Amino acid sequence: MANTKGNTRNKKIMVIISAVIVTIALLALLIVYIGKMNFYKTHFLPNTTISGMDCSELDAKTVAGMLNTQAKEYTLSVLGRDEEGNTIEIGVIKGTDIEREITDALSEVNELLTQQNPGSWFLAGSKTFSYSLVHGVTFDETLLRKQVEAFNACRKENMTAPADAYISEYSEETGRYEIVSEVMGTQLDVKKVVDSVNAAVYGCAESVDLVEQECYESPKILATDDGLLVSLEKLNRWLGTKITYDWNTFEVVVDKDTIKDWILRYDSEPKLDEDAVAAFVAENAKKYDTYGKNRTFTTTLGVELTLPTGKFGWKTDRERETKELLTLIEEGKVTKREPVYSHTAPRHGMNDIGSSYVEADLSNQHLYLYYKGEMVFETDFVSGTFSSTPDCVTPQGVFGITYKTTNAVLKGNGYETPVSYWMPFYGNYGMHDATWRTEFGGDIFITNGSHGCINLPLDSAATIYSYMYEGYPVICYYY
Repeated sequence: MANTKGNTRNKKIMVIISAVIVTIALLALLIVYIGKMNFYKTHFLPNTTISGMDCSELDAKTVAGMLNTQAKEYTLSVLGRDEEGNTIEIGVIKGTDIEREITDALSEVNELLTQQNPGSWFLAGSKTFSYSLVHGVTFDETLLRKQVEAFNACRKENMTAPADAYISEYSEETGRYEIVSEVMGTQLDVKKVVDSVNAAVYGCAESVDLVEQECYESPKILATDDGLLVSLEKLNRWLGTKITYDWNTFEVVVDKDTIKDWILRYDSEPKLDEDAVAAFVAENAKKYDTYGKNRTFTTTLGVELTLPTGKFGWKTDRERETKELLTLIEEGKVTKREPVYSHTAPRHGMNDIGSSYVEADLSNQHLYLYYKGEMVFETDFVSGTFSSTPDCVTPQGVFGITYKTTNAVLKGNGYETPVSYWMPFYGNYGMHDATWRTEFGGDIFITNGSHGCINLPLDSAATIYSYMYEGYPVICYYY
């Protein structure tokens, strides 16, 4: 029985001792926990980084110092471009050179401390804590401006001004116009540069691109400009024109070698020099038209004469042809053509009378009718009275039938005469039958001629009338 009582007492003692030990251990753990918790109220938990720095177990003051040191170690790369447009670094801003610091770093760090749970320190080993400190910075803006202005790229003498793209002068080598590309240049707006760099430093950026910040003066017109491309297409379309004229049998070519001198260049758009085109048409019309020019003519009797012309020959319609030519150039046409004529002749060439004509020998009062090179008819006639007023003298020259009609009534000063066949060739001068006459030819015309017309026997007038058409040449001459 004694032993049983002793064992019970020993067990009780052991329980008490164990309880005391556990209590002491718990108290020790509590002391450690509370101590650590108090420590992490002023220190950062393990595995804590702030702005990329390891701040584990560090107090706010130490971290604030580290951040200010980091602020001074800050560098900003300032990027620009060279004359070829390549991106280059034109300078570096260092925190130490501009006295850069964090604004009230200690308060910012203490604010971060309030965000952590110090009571969870025992769990920190399995976690990480990363903070990006949103903070302001201060620096000396005057020092920064001086740093920027000292960059070589910001010195005026080192800058290249921009230049607009433009259309070149006509190239004899290529026979075309071309676009000369813009020059981007390296001219900086230094005030914009300072403002952009300031903003980058305040924003803690690692670099700032002055091209992206639009700090460079830029050309206003680029090679891709729509207006420039439209003008270039128009110019080269004009130069692609080739018009081969048959100008009264003479070849005249209008191509780029001519057109290049007709192009007027303005800032807005190119234009064709209409006056120059009109002068070109006038020059060739004067050279190759026959209208109004004297003709050399050999009579049936073999006499060679130089005669004036009335409304006869090739005459370019200068105004219409100028408009046509301008239109063809605008369209860039390649074509062959004759100019627009306001008056034509039976045959092309300078000798445009051809082989069908009426030959009125006013000296001998005799008429020859030629058709396709053959004399098909001849007759005497009576022409204008020589001893009367000049208006009654039949004019000499080369003319063309204006029109023909039958049963006409000829009216003039003091007369009104019906005729069966009327063939005018120069104003009111013409050929017609004169049934009131019984004789033709000889010297009648000297004192008893017509009012200027060629009077014909009725049957002769009928025969001649049958051959006539508008423009049929009538050649009258004295010798």
